[in-house]
Amino acid sequence: MNIQYHYKKAAVLLKRGRSSGATPIFFVHDGTGRIEGYFKVVELVEHSFAVYGITLDERVGYAPQNISIEELAVSYIEQVKQVQPGGPYFIAGWSIGGTIAAEMARILEAEGEEIGCCVLVDAPPPGYYPRQDAQPFSAESETDYIRPFLHNEELLKRWSRSRSAQAFWTAVADTLQPPDFDRTSFLRYVREEWADIFPDGSGLSLHQLFCAVNIVRTLHRARAAYVPRGSIDSPVHVFQATESPLEGMDRWGRYCAHPVYIPAEGNHYSLFDARHSPAFARQFNRILEGAAAPKKSG
Repeated sequence: MNIQYHYKKAAVLLKRGRSSGATPIFFVHDGTGRIEGYFKVVELVEHSFAVYGITLDERVGYAPQNISIEELAVSYIEQVKQVQPGGPYFIAGWSIGGTIAAEMARILEAEGEEIGCCVLVDAPPPGYYPRQDAQPFSAESETDYIRPFLHNEELLKRWSRSRSAQAFWTAVADTLQPPDFDRTSFLRYVREEWADIFPDGSGLSLHQLFCAVNIVRTLHRARAAYVPRGSIDSPVHVFQATESPLEGMDRWGRYCAHPVYIPAEGNHYSLFDARHSPAFARQFNRILEGAAAPKKSG
């Protein structure tokens, strides 16, 4: 079975700017690897900007990958430069998208590029998650992960002899039959672990379900392992949800020379819904207008 995830190799245009020369702004995908979460707020972004979505890296798919935030950032910079070869660059992201956006800004700045704007939307800072979440994926880790939900012990023994997590999940894709798997218990576990990301997986095939779950696991492991190699000198705007706020958001100040913290109405998962998008967009557009304004000389 082909276990490659279907992805786009280029940034996706979500909204055209008012003119053909509109400044691009890039929104980096969230923890699902998708960009649909931005759709409502994108419509409210200042019309002088063309809005693009950065989609999932090609290496992330059905099997969990030991990929880093730095690798993702380098890959996404390539997508950005297909649209905009030179700066100043405007980059934003929600949740893990903010983490990746920050690393993109750091790398671009280190390459001598200008960062017009970097916006992190309720992005947990480096060190927020326990180090155990950063453990690499292996055949052993995946055997332990799937064991509670498998009825066929002989299959599990065979898969456990795989040489890597990739080989393990290739074997799963090739040999697992629905009767051998406790789908109900797995869905319950996934919803407890990632409730707001997987509110309902009942309509997904096992292949689709494993793909969605392992994308989230891959991105989460990358974020948990991330320690920036330097600081961002350009201003970084950090939106913080006012409902159920994340702890330690001021730790972004260790990696951003000039962080600007901004309260945002809603909780981590409601910032861009129909109720809260207008308030967020008003603040976001003020940042864009200020960043795009001509700089005074002297």
